[in-house]
Amino acid sequence: MCFSASVSYSAAAVLVTTGLYAVQQARRLHPPYWMWALVPVFFGFQQAFEGRVWQALDAGNANAAVPFALGFHFFSHFLWLWWLPLCSYLVEPGQIRKRIIGGCAIFGAFAGALVYSEMLFHPEWMSVAVREHSILYNFSVPDSSAIHIPITPVTLYGLIILVPLFLSSHRLIRIFGVLVVLSMALASAANNAAFISVWCFFAALLSLYLVFMIRHLVAESKSHRPA
Repeated sequence: MCFSASVSYSAAAVLVTTGLYAVQQARRLHPPYWMWALVPVFFGFQQAFEGRVWQALDAGNANAAVPFALGFHFFSHFLWLWWLPLCSYLVEPGQIRKRIIGGCAIFGAFAGALVYSEMLFHPEWMSVAVREHSILYNFSVPDSSAIHIPITPVTLYGLIILVPLFLSSHRLIRIFGVLVVLSMALASAANNAAFISVWCFFAALLSLYLVFMIRHLVAESKSHRPA
């Protein structure tokens, strides 16, 4: 994201540490909440990959940045497209909502696997550069003009992630959805060209909200236990 490798590494350290704390807290809850607790940890790994991208670019070696960019995109273009919907699916009690959320998770996994496999098989199509103090990732697919979809990729990406959050029966998960929308709007306003990099940084920081959510659920579960 913005600024420097040190910012990415600092964010990674905070996210992994607090995420592991959330995992430890989630052990007191129903197992699916462990997946929510792992979100900050994974965002921490993603930020660490971007730290390595920054280091390669600072050294003037854009080609050396590509493998670390692929590590960053494993999360942004594959994992998040099904992990967050699956997290919502596993804790959703309503059957109709559960089916819709499950459909989003399946579609996200399919779309993510399709896109990320292209990146892995054709790393030469990816370029990485710094623009306006942010990292700009560009993946240029030859003859992409022949591909027509009735919705922009960014909008589709947002819907796959946001629909499960807003459909959730759990108020705290819906609040997380609102925070994600705000982070997307802020990222677009800050640097639309480097949207993925900027948004992932903001979303990583917002994932710390999930630590609060886990703590709240643990406290709530304790209050409901019989004396």
